[in-house]
Amino acid sequence: MNISRLVFALLIAIAVGATVGSAHGQALIGSPGAAGWQSWSVDDILCGEETNGNTALDGCIPYINYLGQVSPGTPAPYWNTEFGSSRPNDEGYPSEKNVGFCLTSTGDCQGIGSALVAPGPLKFWASTPFVPGNGLLGTGGARDNTMYFKNSGRPTSTGFRWNSYRATLVLQNSSVPCGINAFGWFETNSTGTVVGNMHELFSGTGEPRYQCNLTPAPVGSNVVFTPTQYFGYYYSDVSEPTQVCDASGNCVDGDHGCYAYTLFNLNEPRCTAAGQNLGGGNFDTNGDHDFVVFSTNPGSSHATYWIAGEDPTDCTTQDGDCNLTLVKVSPVGGSN
Repeated sequence: MNISRLVFALLIAIAVGATVGSAHGQALIGSPGAAGWQSWSVDDILCGEETNGNTALDGCIPYINYLGQVSPGTPAPYWNTEFGSSRPNDEGYPSEKNVGFCLTSTGDCQGIGSALVAPGPLKFWASTPFVPGNGLLGTGGARDNTMYFKNSGRPTSTGFRWNSYRATLVLQNSSVPCGINAFGWFETNSTGTVVGNMHELFSGTGEPRYQCNLTPAPVGSNVVFTPTQYFGYYYSDVSEPTQVCDASGNCVDGDHGCYAYTLFNLNEPRCTAAGQNLGGGNFDTNGDHDFVVFSTNPGSSHATYWIAGEDPTDCTTQDGDCNLTLVKVSPVGGSN
């Protein structure tokens, strides 16, 4: 083989390799600017326990304890909060069970199964850099209110085809057995400014709230789905149903829980209404319902994402059921 043919063959091989490498691509799109992938460690969510022992307020994880005392600081990262989803409470305070504890199989969360299968401290997406506290409270790692995904698709012998992904329901945590979230994906546009058609992947307990009208999808369920070019994720919180009100202001529960999206600014009102009375009584003080996106291998054309839908920071008093839904999304035919 002469030099020109060798060079041509190498170029073909490179082109094929590039096509295969991006064949299953899905890429997270966030806000422009400083947003990006942030690293953290178990020390960043356990530092109060390590430095203060078992009797002091935890300086890393803000919460309100049973005496009404508020721990200092702002969540850093933003998802580093405690919630009262298990009883009895640890040290008289809400349990150490947020998504960070669950991913690392520490604190009070062994929900993924065991330390052997928990993925560890995966990088998470944030709008500001996270600065670890080296045993103290860290800073930064704020929520990005605009997170959605692009399905790169791929050409085939029969035309262009959108990529498919496998969603695995890893964790469904709730302090109320009949308060299980429904989870799915929604269509959006290239700028992430609309919520289009919604597609449920995993069922929850349904409406009316707390009556277990539906059988939720069991943990471990797998669903293969093929999203549109631009898409995001949502969950429906059954304990905060939408409100249907008449002209006199009399309101009744609607047919679904409030929708929280990875496009946080488009959340339905009852998923962001902290301290507001929307006509529904005691369950109006809900606080922010949001998402956290982690990745096993961010930047890879075969990236696997771990999508966490979480209840408000002080869900023990603001929300009541303290839901946490965790879904792993992997490219079909790609590596993890």
